Amino acid sequence: MRGNKKKKGGKWEISFSSIIRYNAVFCALVLLFVMLGGTIHSVGRMKSDAAASLAGSQSQISQRVTGAINLLESLASLPEYYDPDVPPIDKVKKLDRLSPYFGFMMICYVDSDIIVYTDGAEPASLASRDYMQQLFSTGQTQVTDSFAAGADGTTLNYTVAAPLIDEQGSITGCLFCAIYFDEVVQILENSAGIIDADATLIGSRGQVMSSTAQLSYGDSVMDALRDDRLFGITVDKLEESLLAAHTGSYWSIRNGELCYTAYQRVENTNWDILCTVGFNTVFYRSVPSMLMVAFLTVLASIGLLLILRRYIGKQMVVVDTLVQSIGELEKRIYQDSRPDDVDFNEVLRLTSDGLSDSLTGVVTRSVFFNQAAAQLAKADPDAVKALFFVDMDNLKYINDTCGHDGGDIALKSVGYILREYEKKYDGVVGRYGGDEFLMLLTGLDDMDELNAVLEGLVLRLQTEVQSGSRSIPVQCSIGVSIYQPGSELEQMISDADEALYYVKQNGKGYYYIHRN
Repeated sequence: MRGNKKKKGGKWEISFSSIIRYNAVFCALVLLFVMLGGTIHSVGRMKSDAAASLAGSQSQISQRVTGAINLLESLASLPEYYDPDVPPIDKVKKLDRLSPYFGFMMICYVDSDIIVYTDGAEPASLASRDYMQQLFSTGQTQVTDSFAAGADGTTLNYTVAAPLIDEQGSITGCLFCAIYFDEVVQILENSAGIIDADATLIGSRGQVMSSTAQLSYGDSVMDALRDDRLFGITVDKLEESLLAAHTGSYWSIRNGELCYTAYQRVENTNWDILCTVGFNTVFYRSVPSMLMVAFLTVLASIGLLLILRRYIGKQMVVVDTLVQSIGELEKRIYQDSRPDDVDFNEVLRLTSDGLSDSLTGVVTRSVFFNQAAAQLAKADPDAVKALFFVDMDNLKYINDTCGHDGGDIALKSVGYILREYEKKYDGVVGRYGGDEFLMLLTGLDDMDELNAVLEGLVLRLQTEVQSGSRSIPVQCSIGVSIYQPGSELEQMISDADEALYYVKQNGKGYYYIHRN
């Protein structure tokens, strides 16, 4: 990776800045996915929490009401309570002893004239109560909404009343009990409070009878819901569903928060319960778990990074040894005069496939562009930097007369010579085409040295190579462009190509420097 490897004190080291950046990006993505997963989980959890709260509230209130109905009907089946010969006060005393045992505010006896009897107080008429009128006219057990009763006229309670019917089927009166209002409130708070839900008990006329959502007693629940934005249902449709005793649910936006509400009818009553769960409440409960997952992920990433750094550090000891060995080999190979017994296959073996030209040993065209650009960027600004466009003048002739093996030997020879200059003058050499080479030198002191290099290079490239018993003549032309501040590599290549064309048109076998 460019920029991740650097030479320091004669040894090669790796910069972990890019790896750390990638690791930071990975940790950020993990955190993002954890938050997204937490959001999806919270939405699903809202449904289950609302259902659990509704089931708990509905079952406990239904159980309390059903238990009261069963108790009153069991008592009503006893002859002593509908026997007119038994004095009302005797009936009342027995019922008073049962009230605290079953947890009721009171259990009272009402005769056929709808007169209620209590121990120690004067009988009173209940004929004005709607539920009593309905009970005596229909003979059906009644469960009322909450209302104010008692001596102070302000105590709220729920009343369950069961008719007393004799053997002839005539209503001789009724028994009724009062369930504490606070008892129902406590059921809602316990069932909803465990999972931070809001529960609201709605009466037969759609009024709020009890609510943990801070809704006012007696207000229409539909009026309160009109401030919310409901999805998939309207307030009017919801009211119809509640009146029809349907079970259902809906999503809404309440005060900017996503909410999920489930509702259900309470058994043996005309009451409905709405249980609502807000997204923020559920999501905040998941935050500690999400933070723990994110923390463990970051911790694991840091641990893996440290292990990777240690492992690569060990491997770089081996790499440094290899680099030093290759450096020694290059010193022996690239001398002022080329030895006659150079093993080109050994030289080519030292280069990596795909990065270097397999025939000449120089880098490929794409690699040259990357390395040359980097070389220009880091070169000494006071040094002369020149691009050489080298072209073999007689490759076709060599191929025609000596075969392609002879042409390959000539190309290898040119590549070898150019690599000598690459090492001496801090440059890079690449194969541009079939018989074309590009060479960038960035370590020239001045123009005089450039001209001296060109003179020597032209002579070196006008030579002969041996192929068996045959001598193969080699001749090259060179076009040169000089780097100017702000010059682009592509423009330098174009200028060098133009200079090469000038040499080709004027005799070949020499060089020409492009003039701006």
